[in-house]
Amino acid sequence: MANPTAKMRRLAEVELLRAEIEARRIVKRAIWVAIAILVGFLALAISSYALYLFLALQFGALNAAIILGVSLTLLALCALGLAYRKPGRTEQLEAEILARSIKDARDDLNEDFEAIENTVNQFTGGFSQFMKGGSLNLGGKNANLAAITLILSALAALSPTLKRYIQPILKIIG
Repeated sequence: MANPTAKMRRLAEVELLRAEIEARRIVKRAIWVAIAILVGFLALAISSYALYLFLALQFGALNAAIILGVSLTLLALCALGLAYRKPGRTEQLEAEILARSIKDARDDLNEDFEAIENTVNQFTGGFSQFMKGGSLNLGGKNANLAAITLILSALAALSPTLKRYIQPILKIIG
């Protein structure tokens, strides 16, 4: 069993990276929306002013102001379009890689937790056998076997290195 702390740290790092990428995407979108709003207000102001001048003077050089207002409106619409476009292939690949990394890290942690749970179950099973003492019916085995199982389970629970050597013994005994 590998160190679960390192795996949890890896999972946290991957989750933070995913959150950072998502935050960057949100900020980028917010900047484009802000630009669109600013340009939209400018377009509205110029268009309104141009319309006023056009109506006031009927015709003349003011057509340029109308063209400018329409151009700014189109620019605002383009900025909104950029803000709400679908993620590109690179962004999709980043999301897929992060999702796989998170899944792998969670699977590793689940395996470690299952191993810890099995060790605890072995320990408690040995302890319960030990507490039953001499009245334990082990099919001809004596109560000392329960004490040995308890001690070996406790040692296996304390050290992953010892567990490699103790597991085969526990399988023989059990």
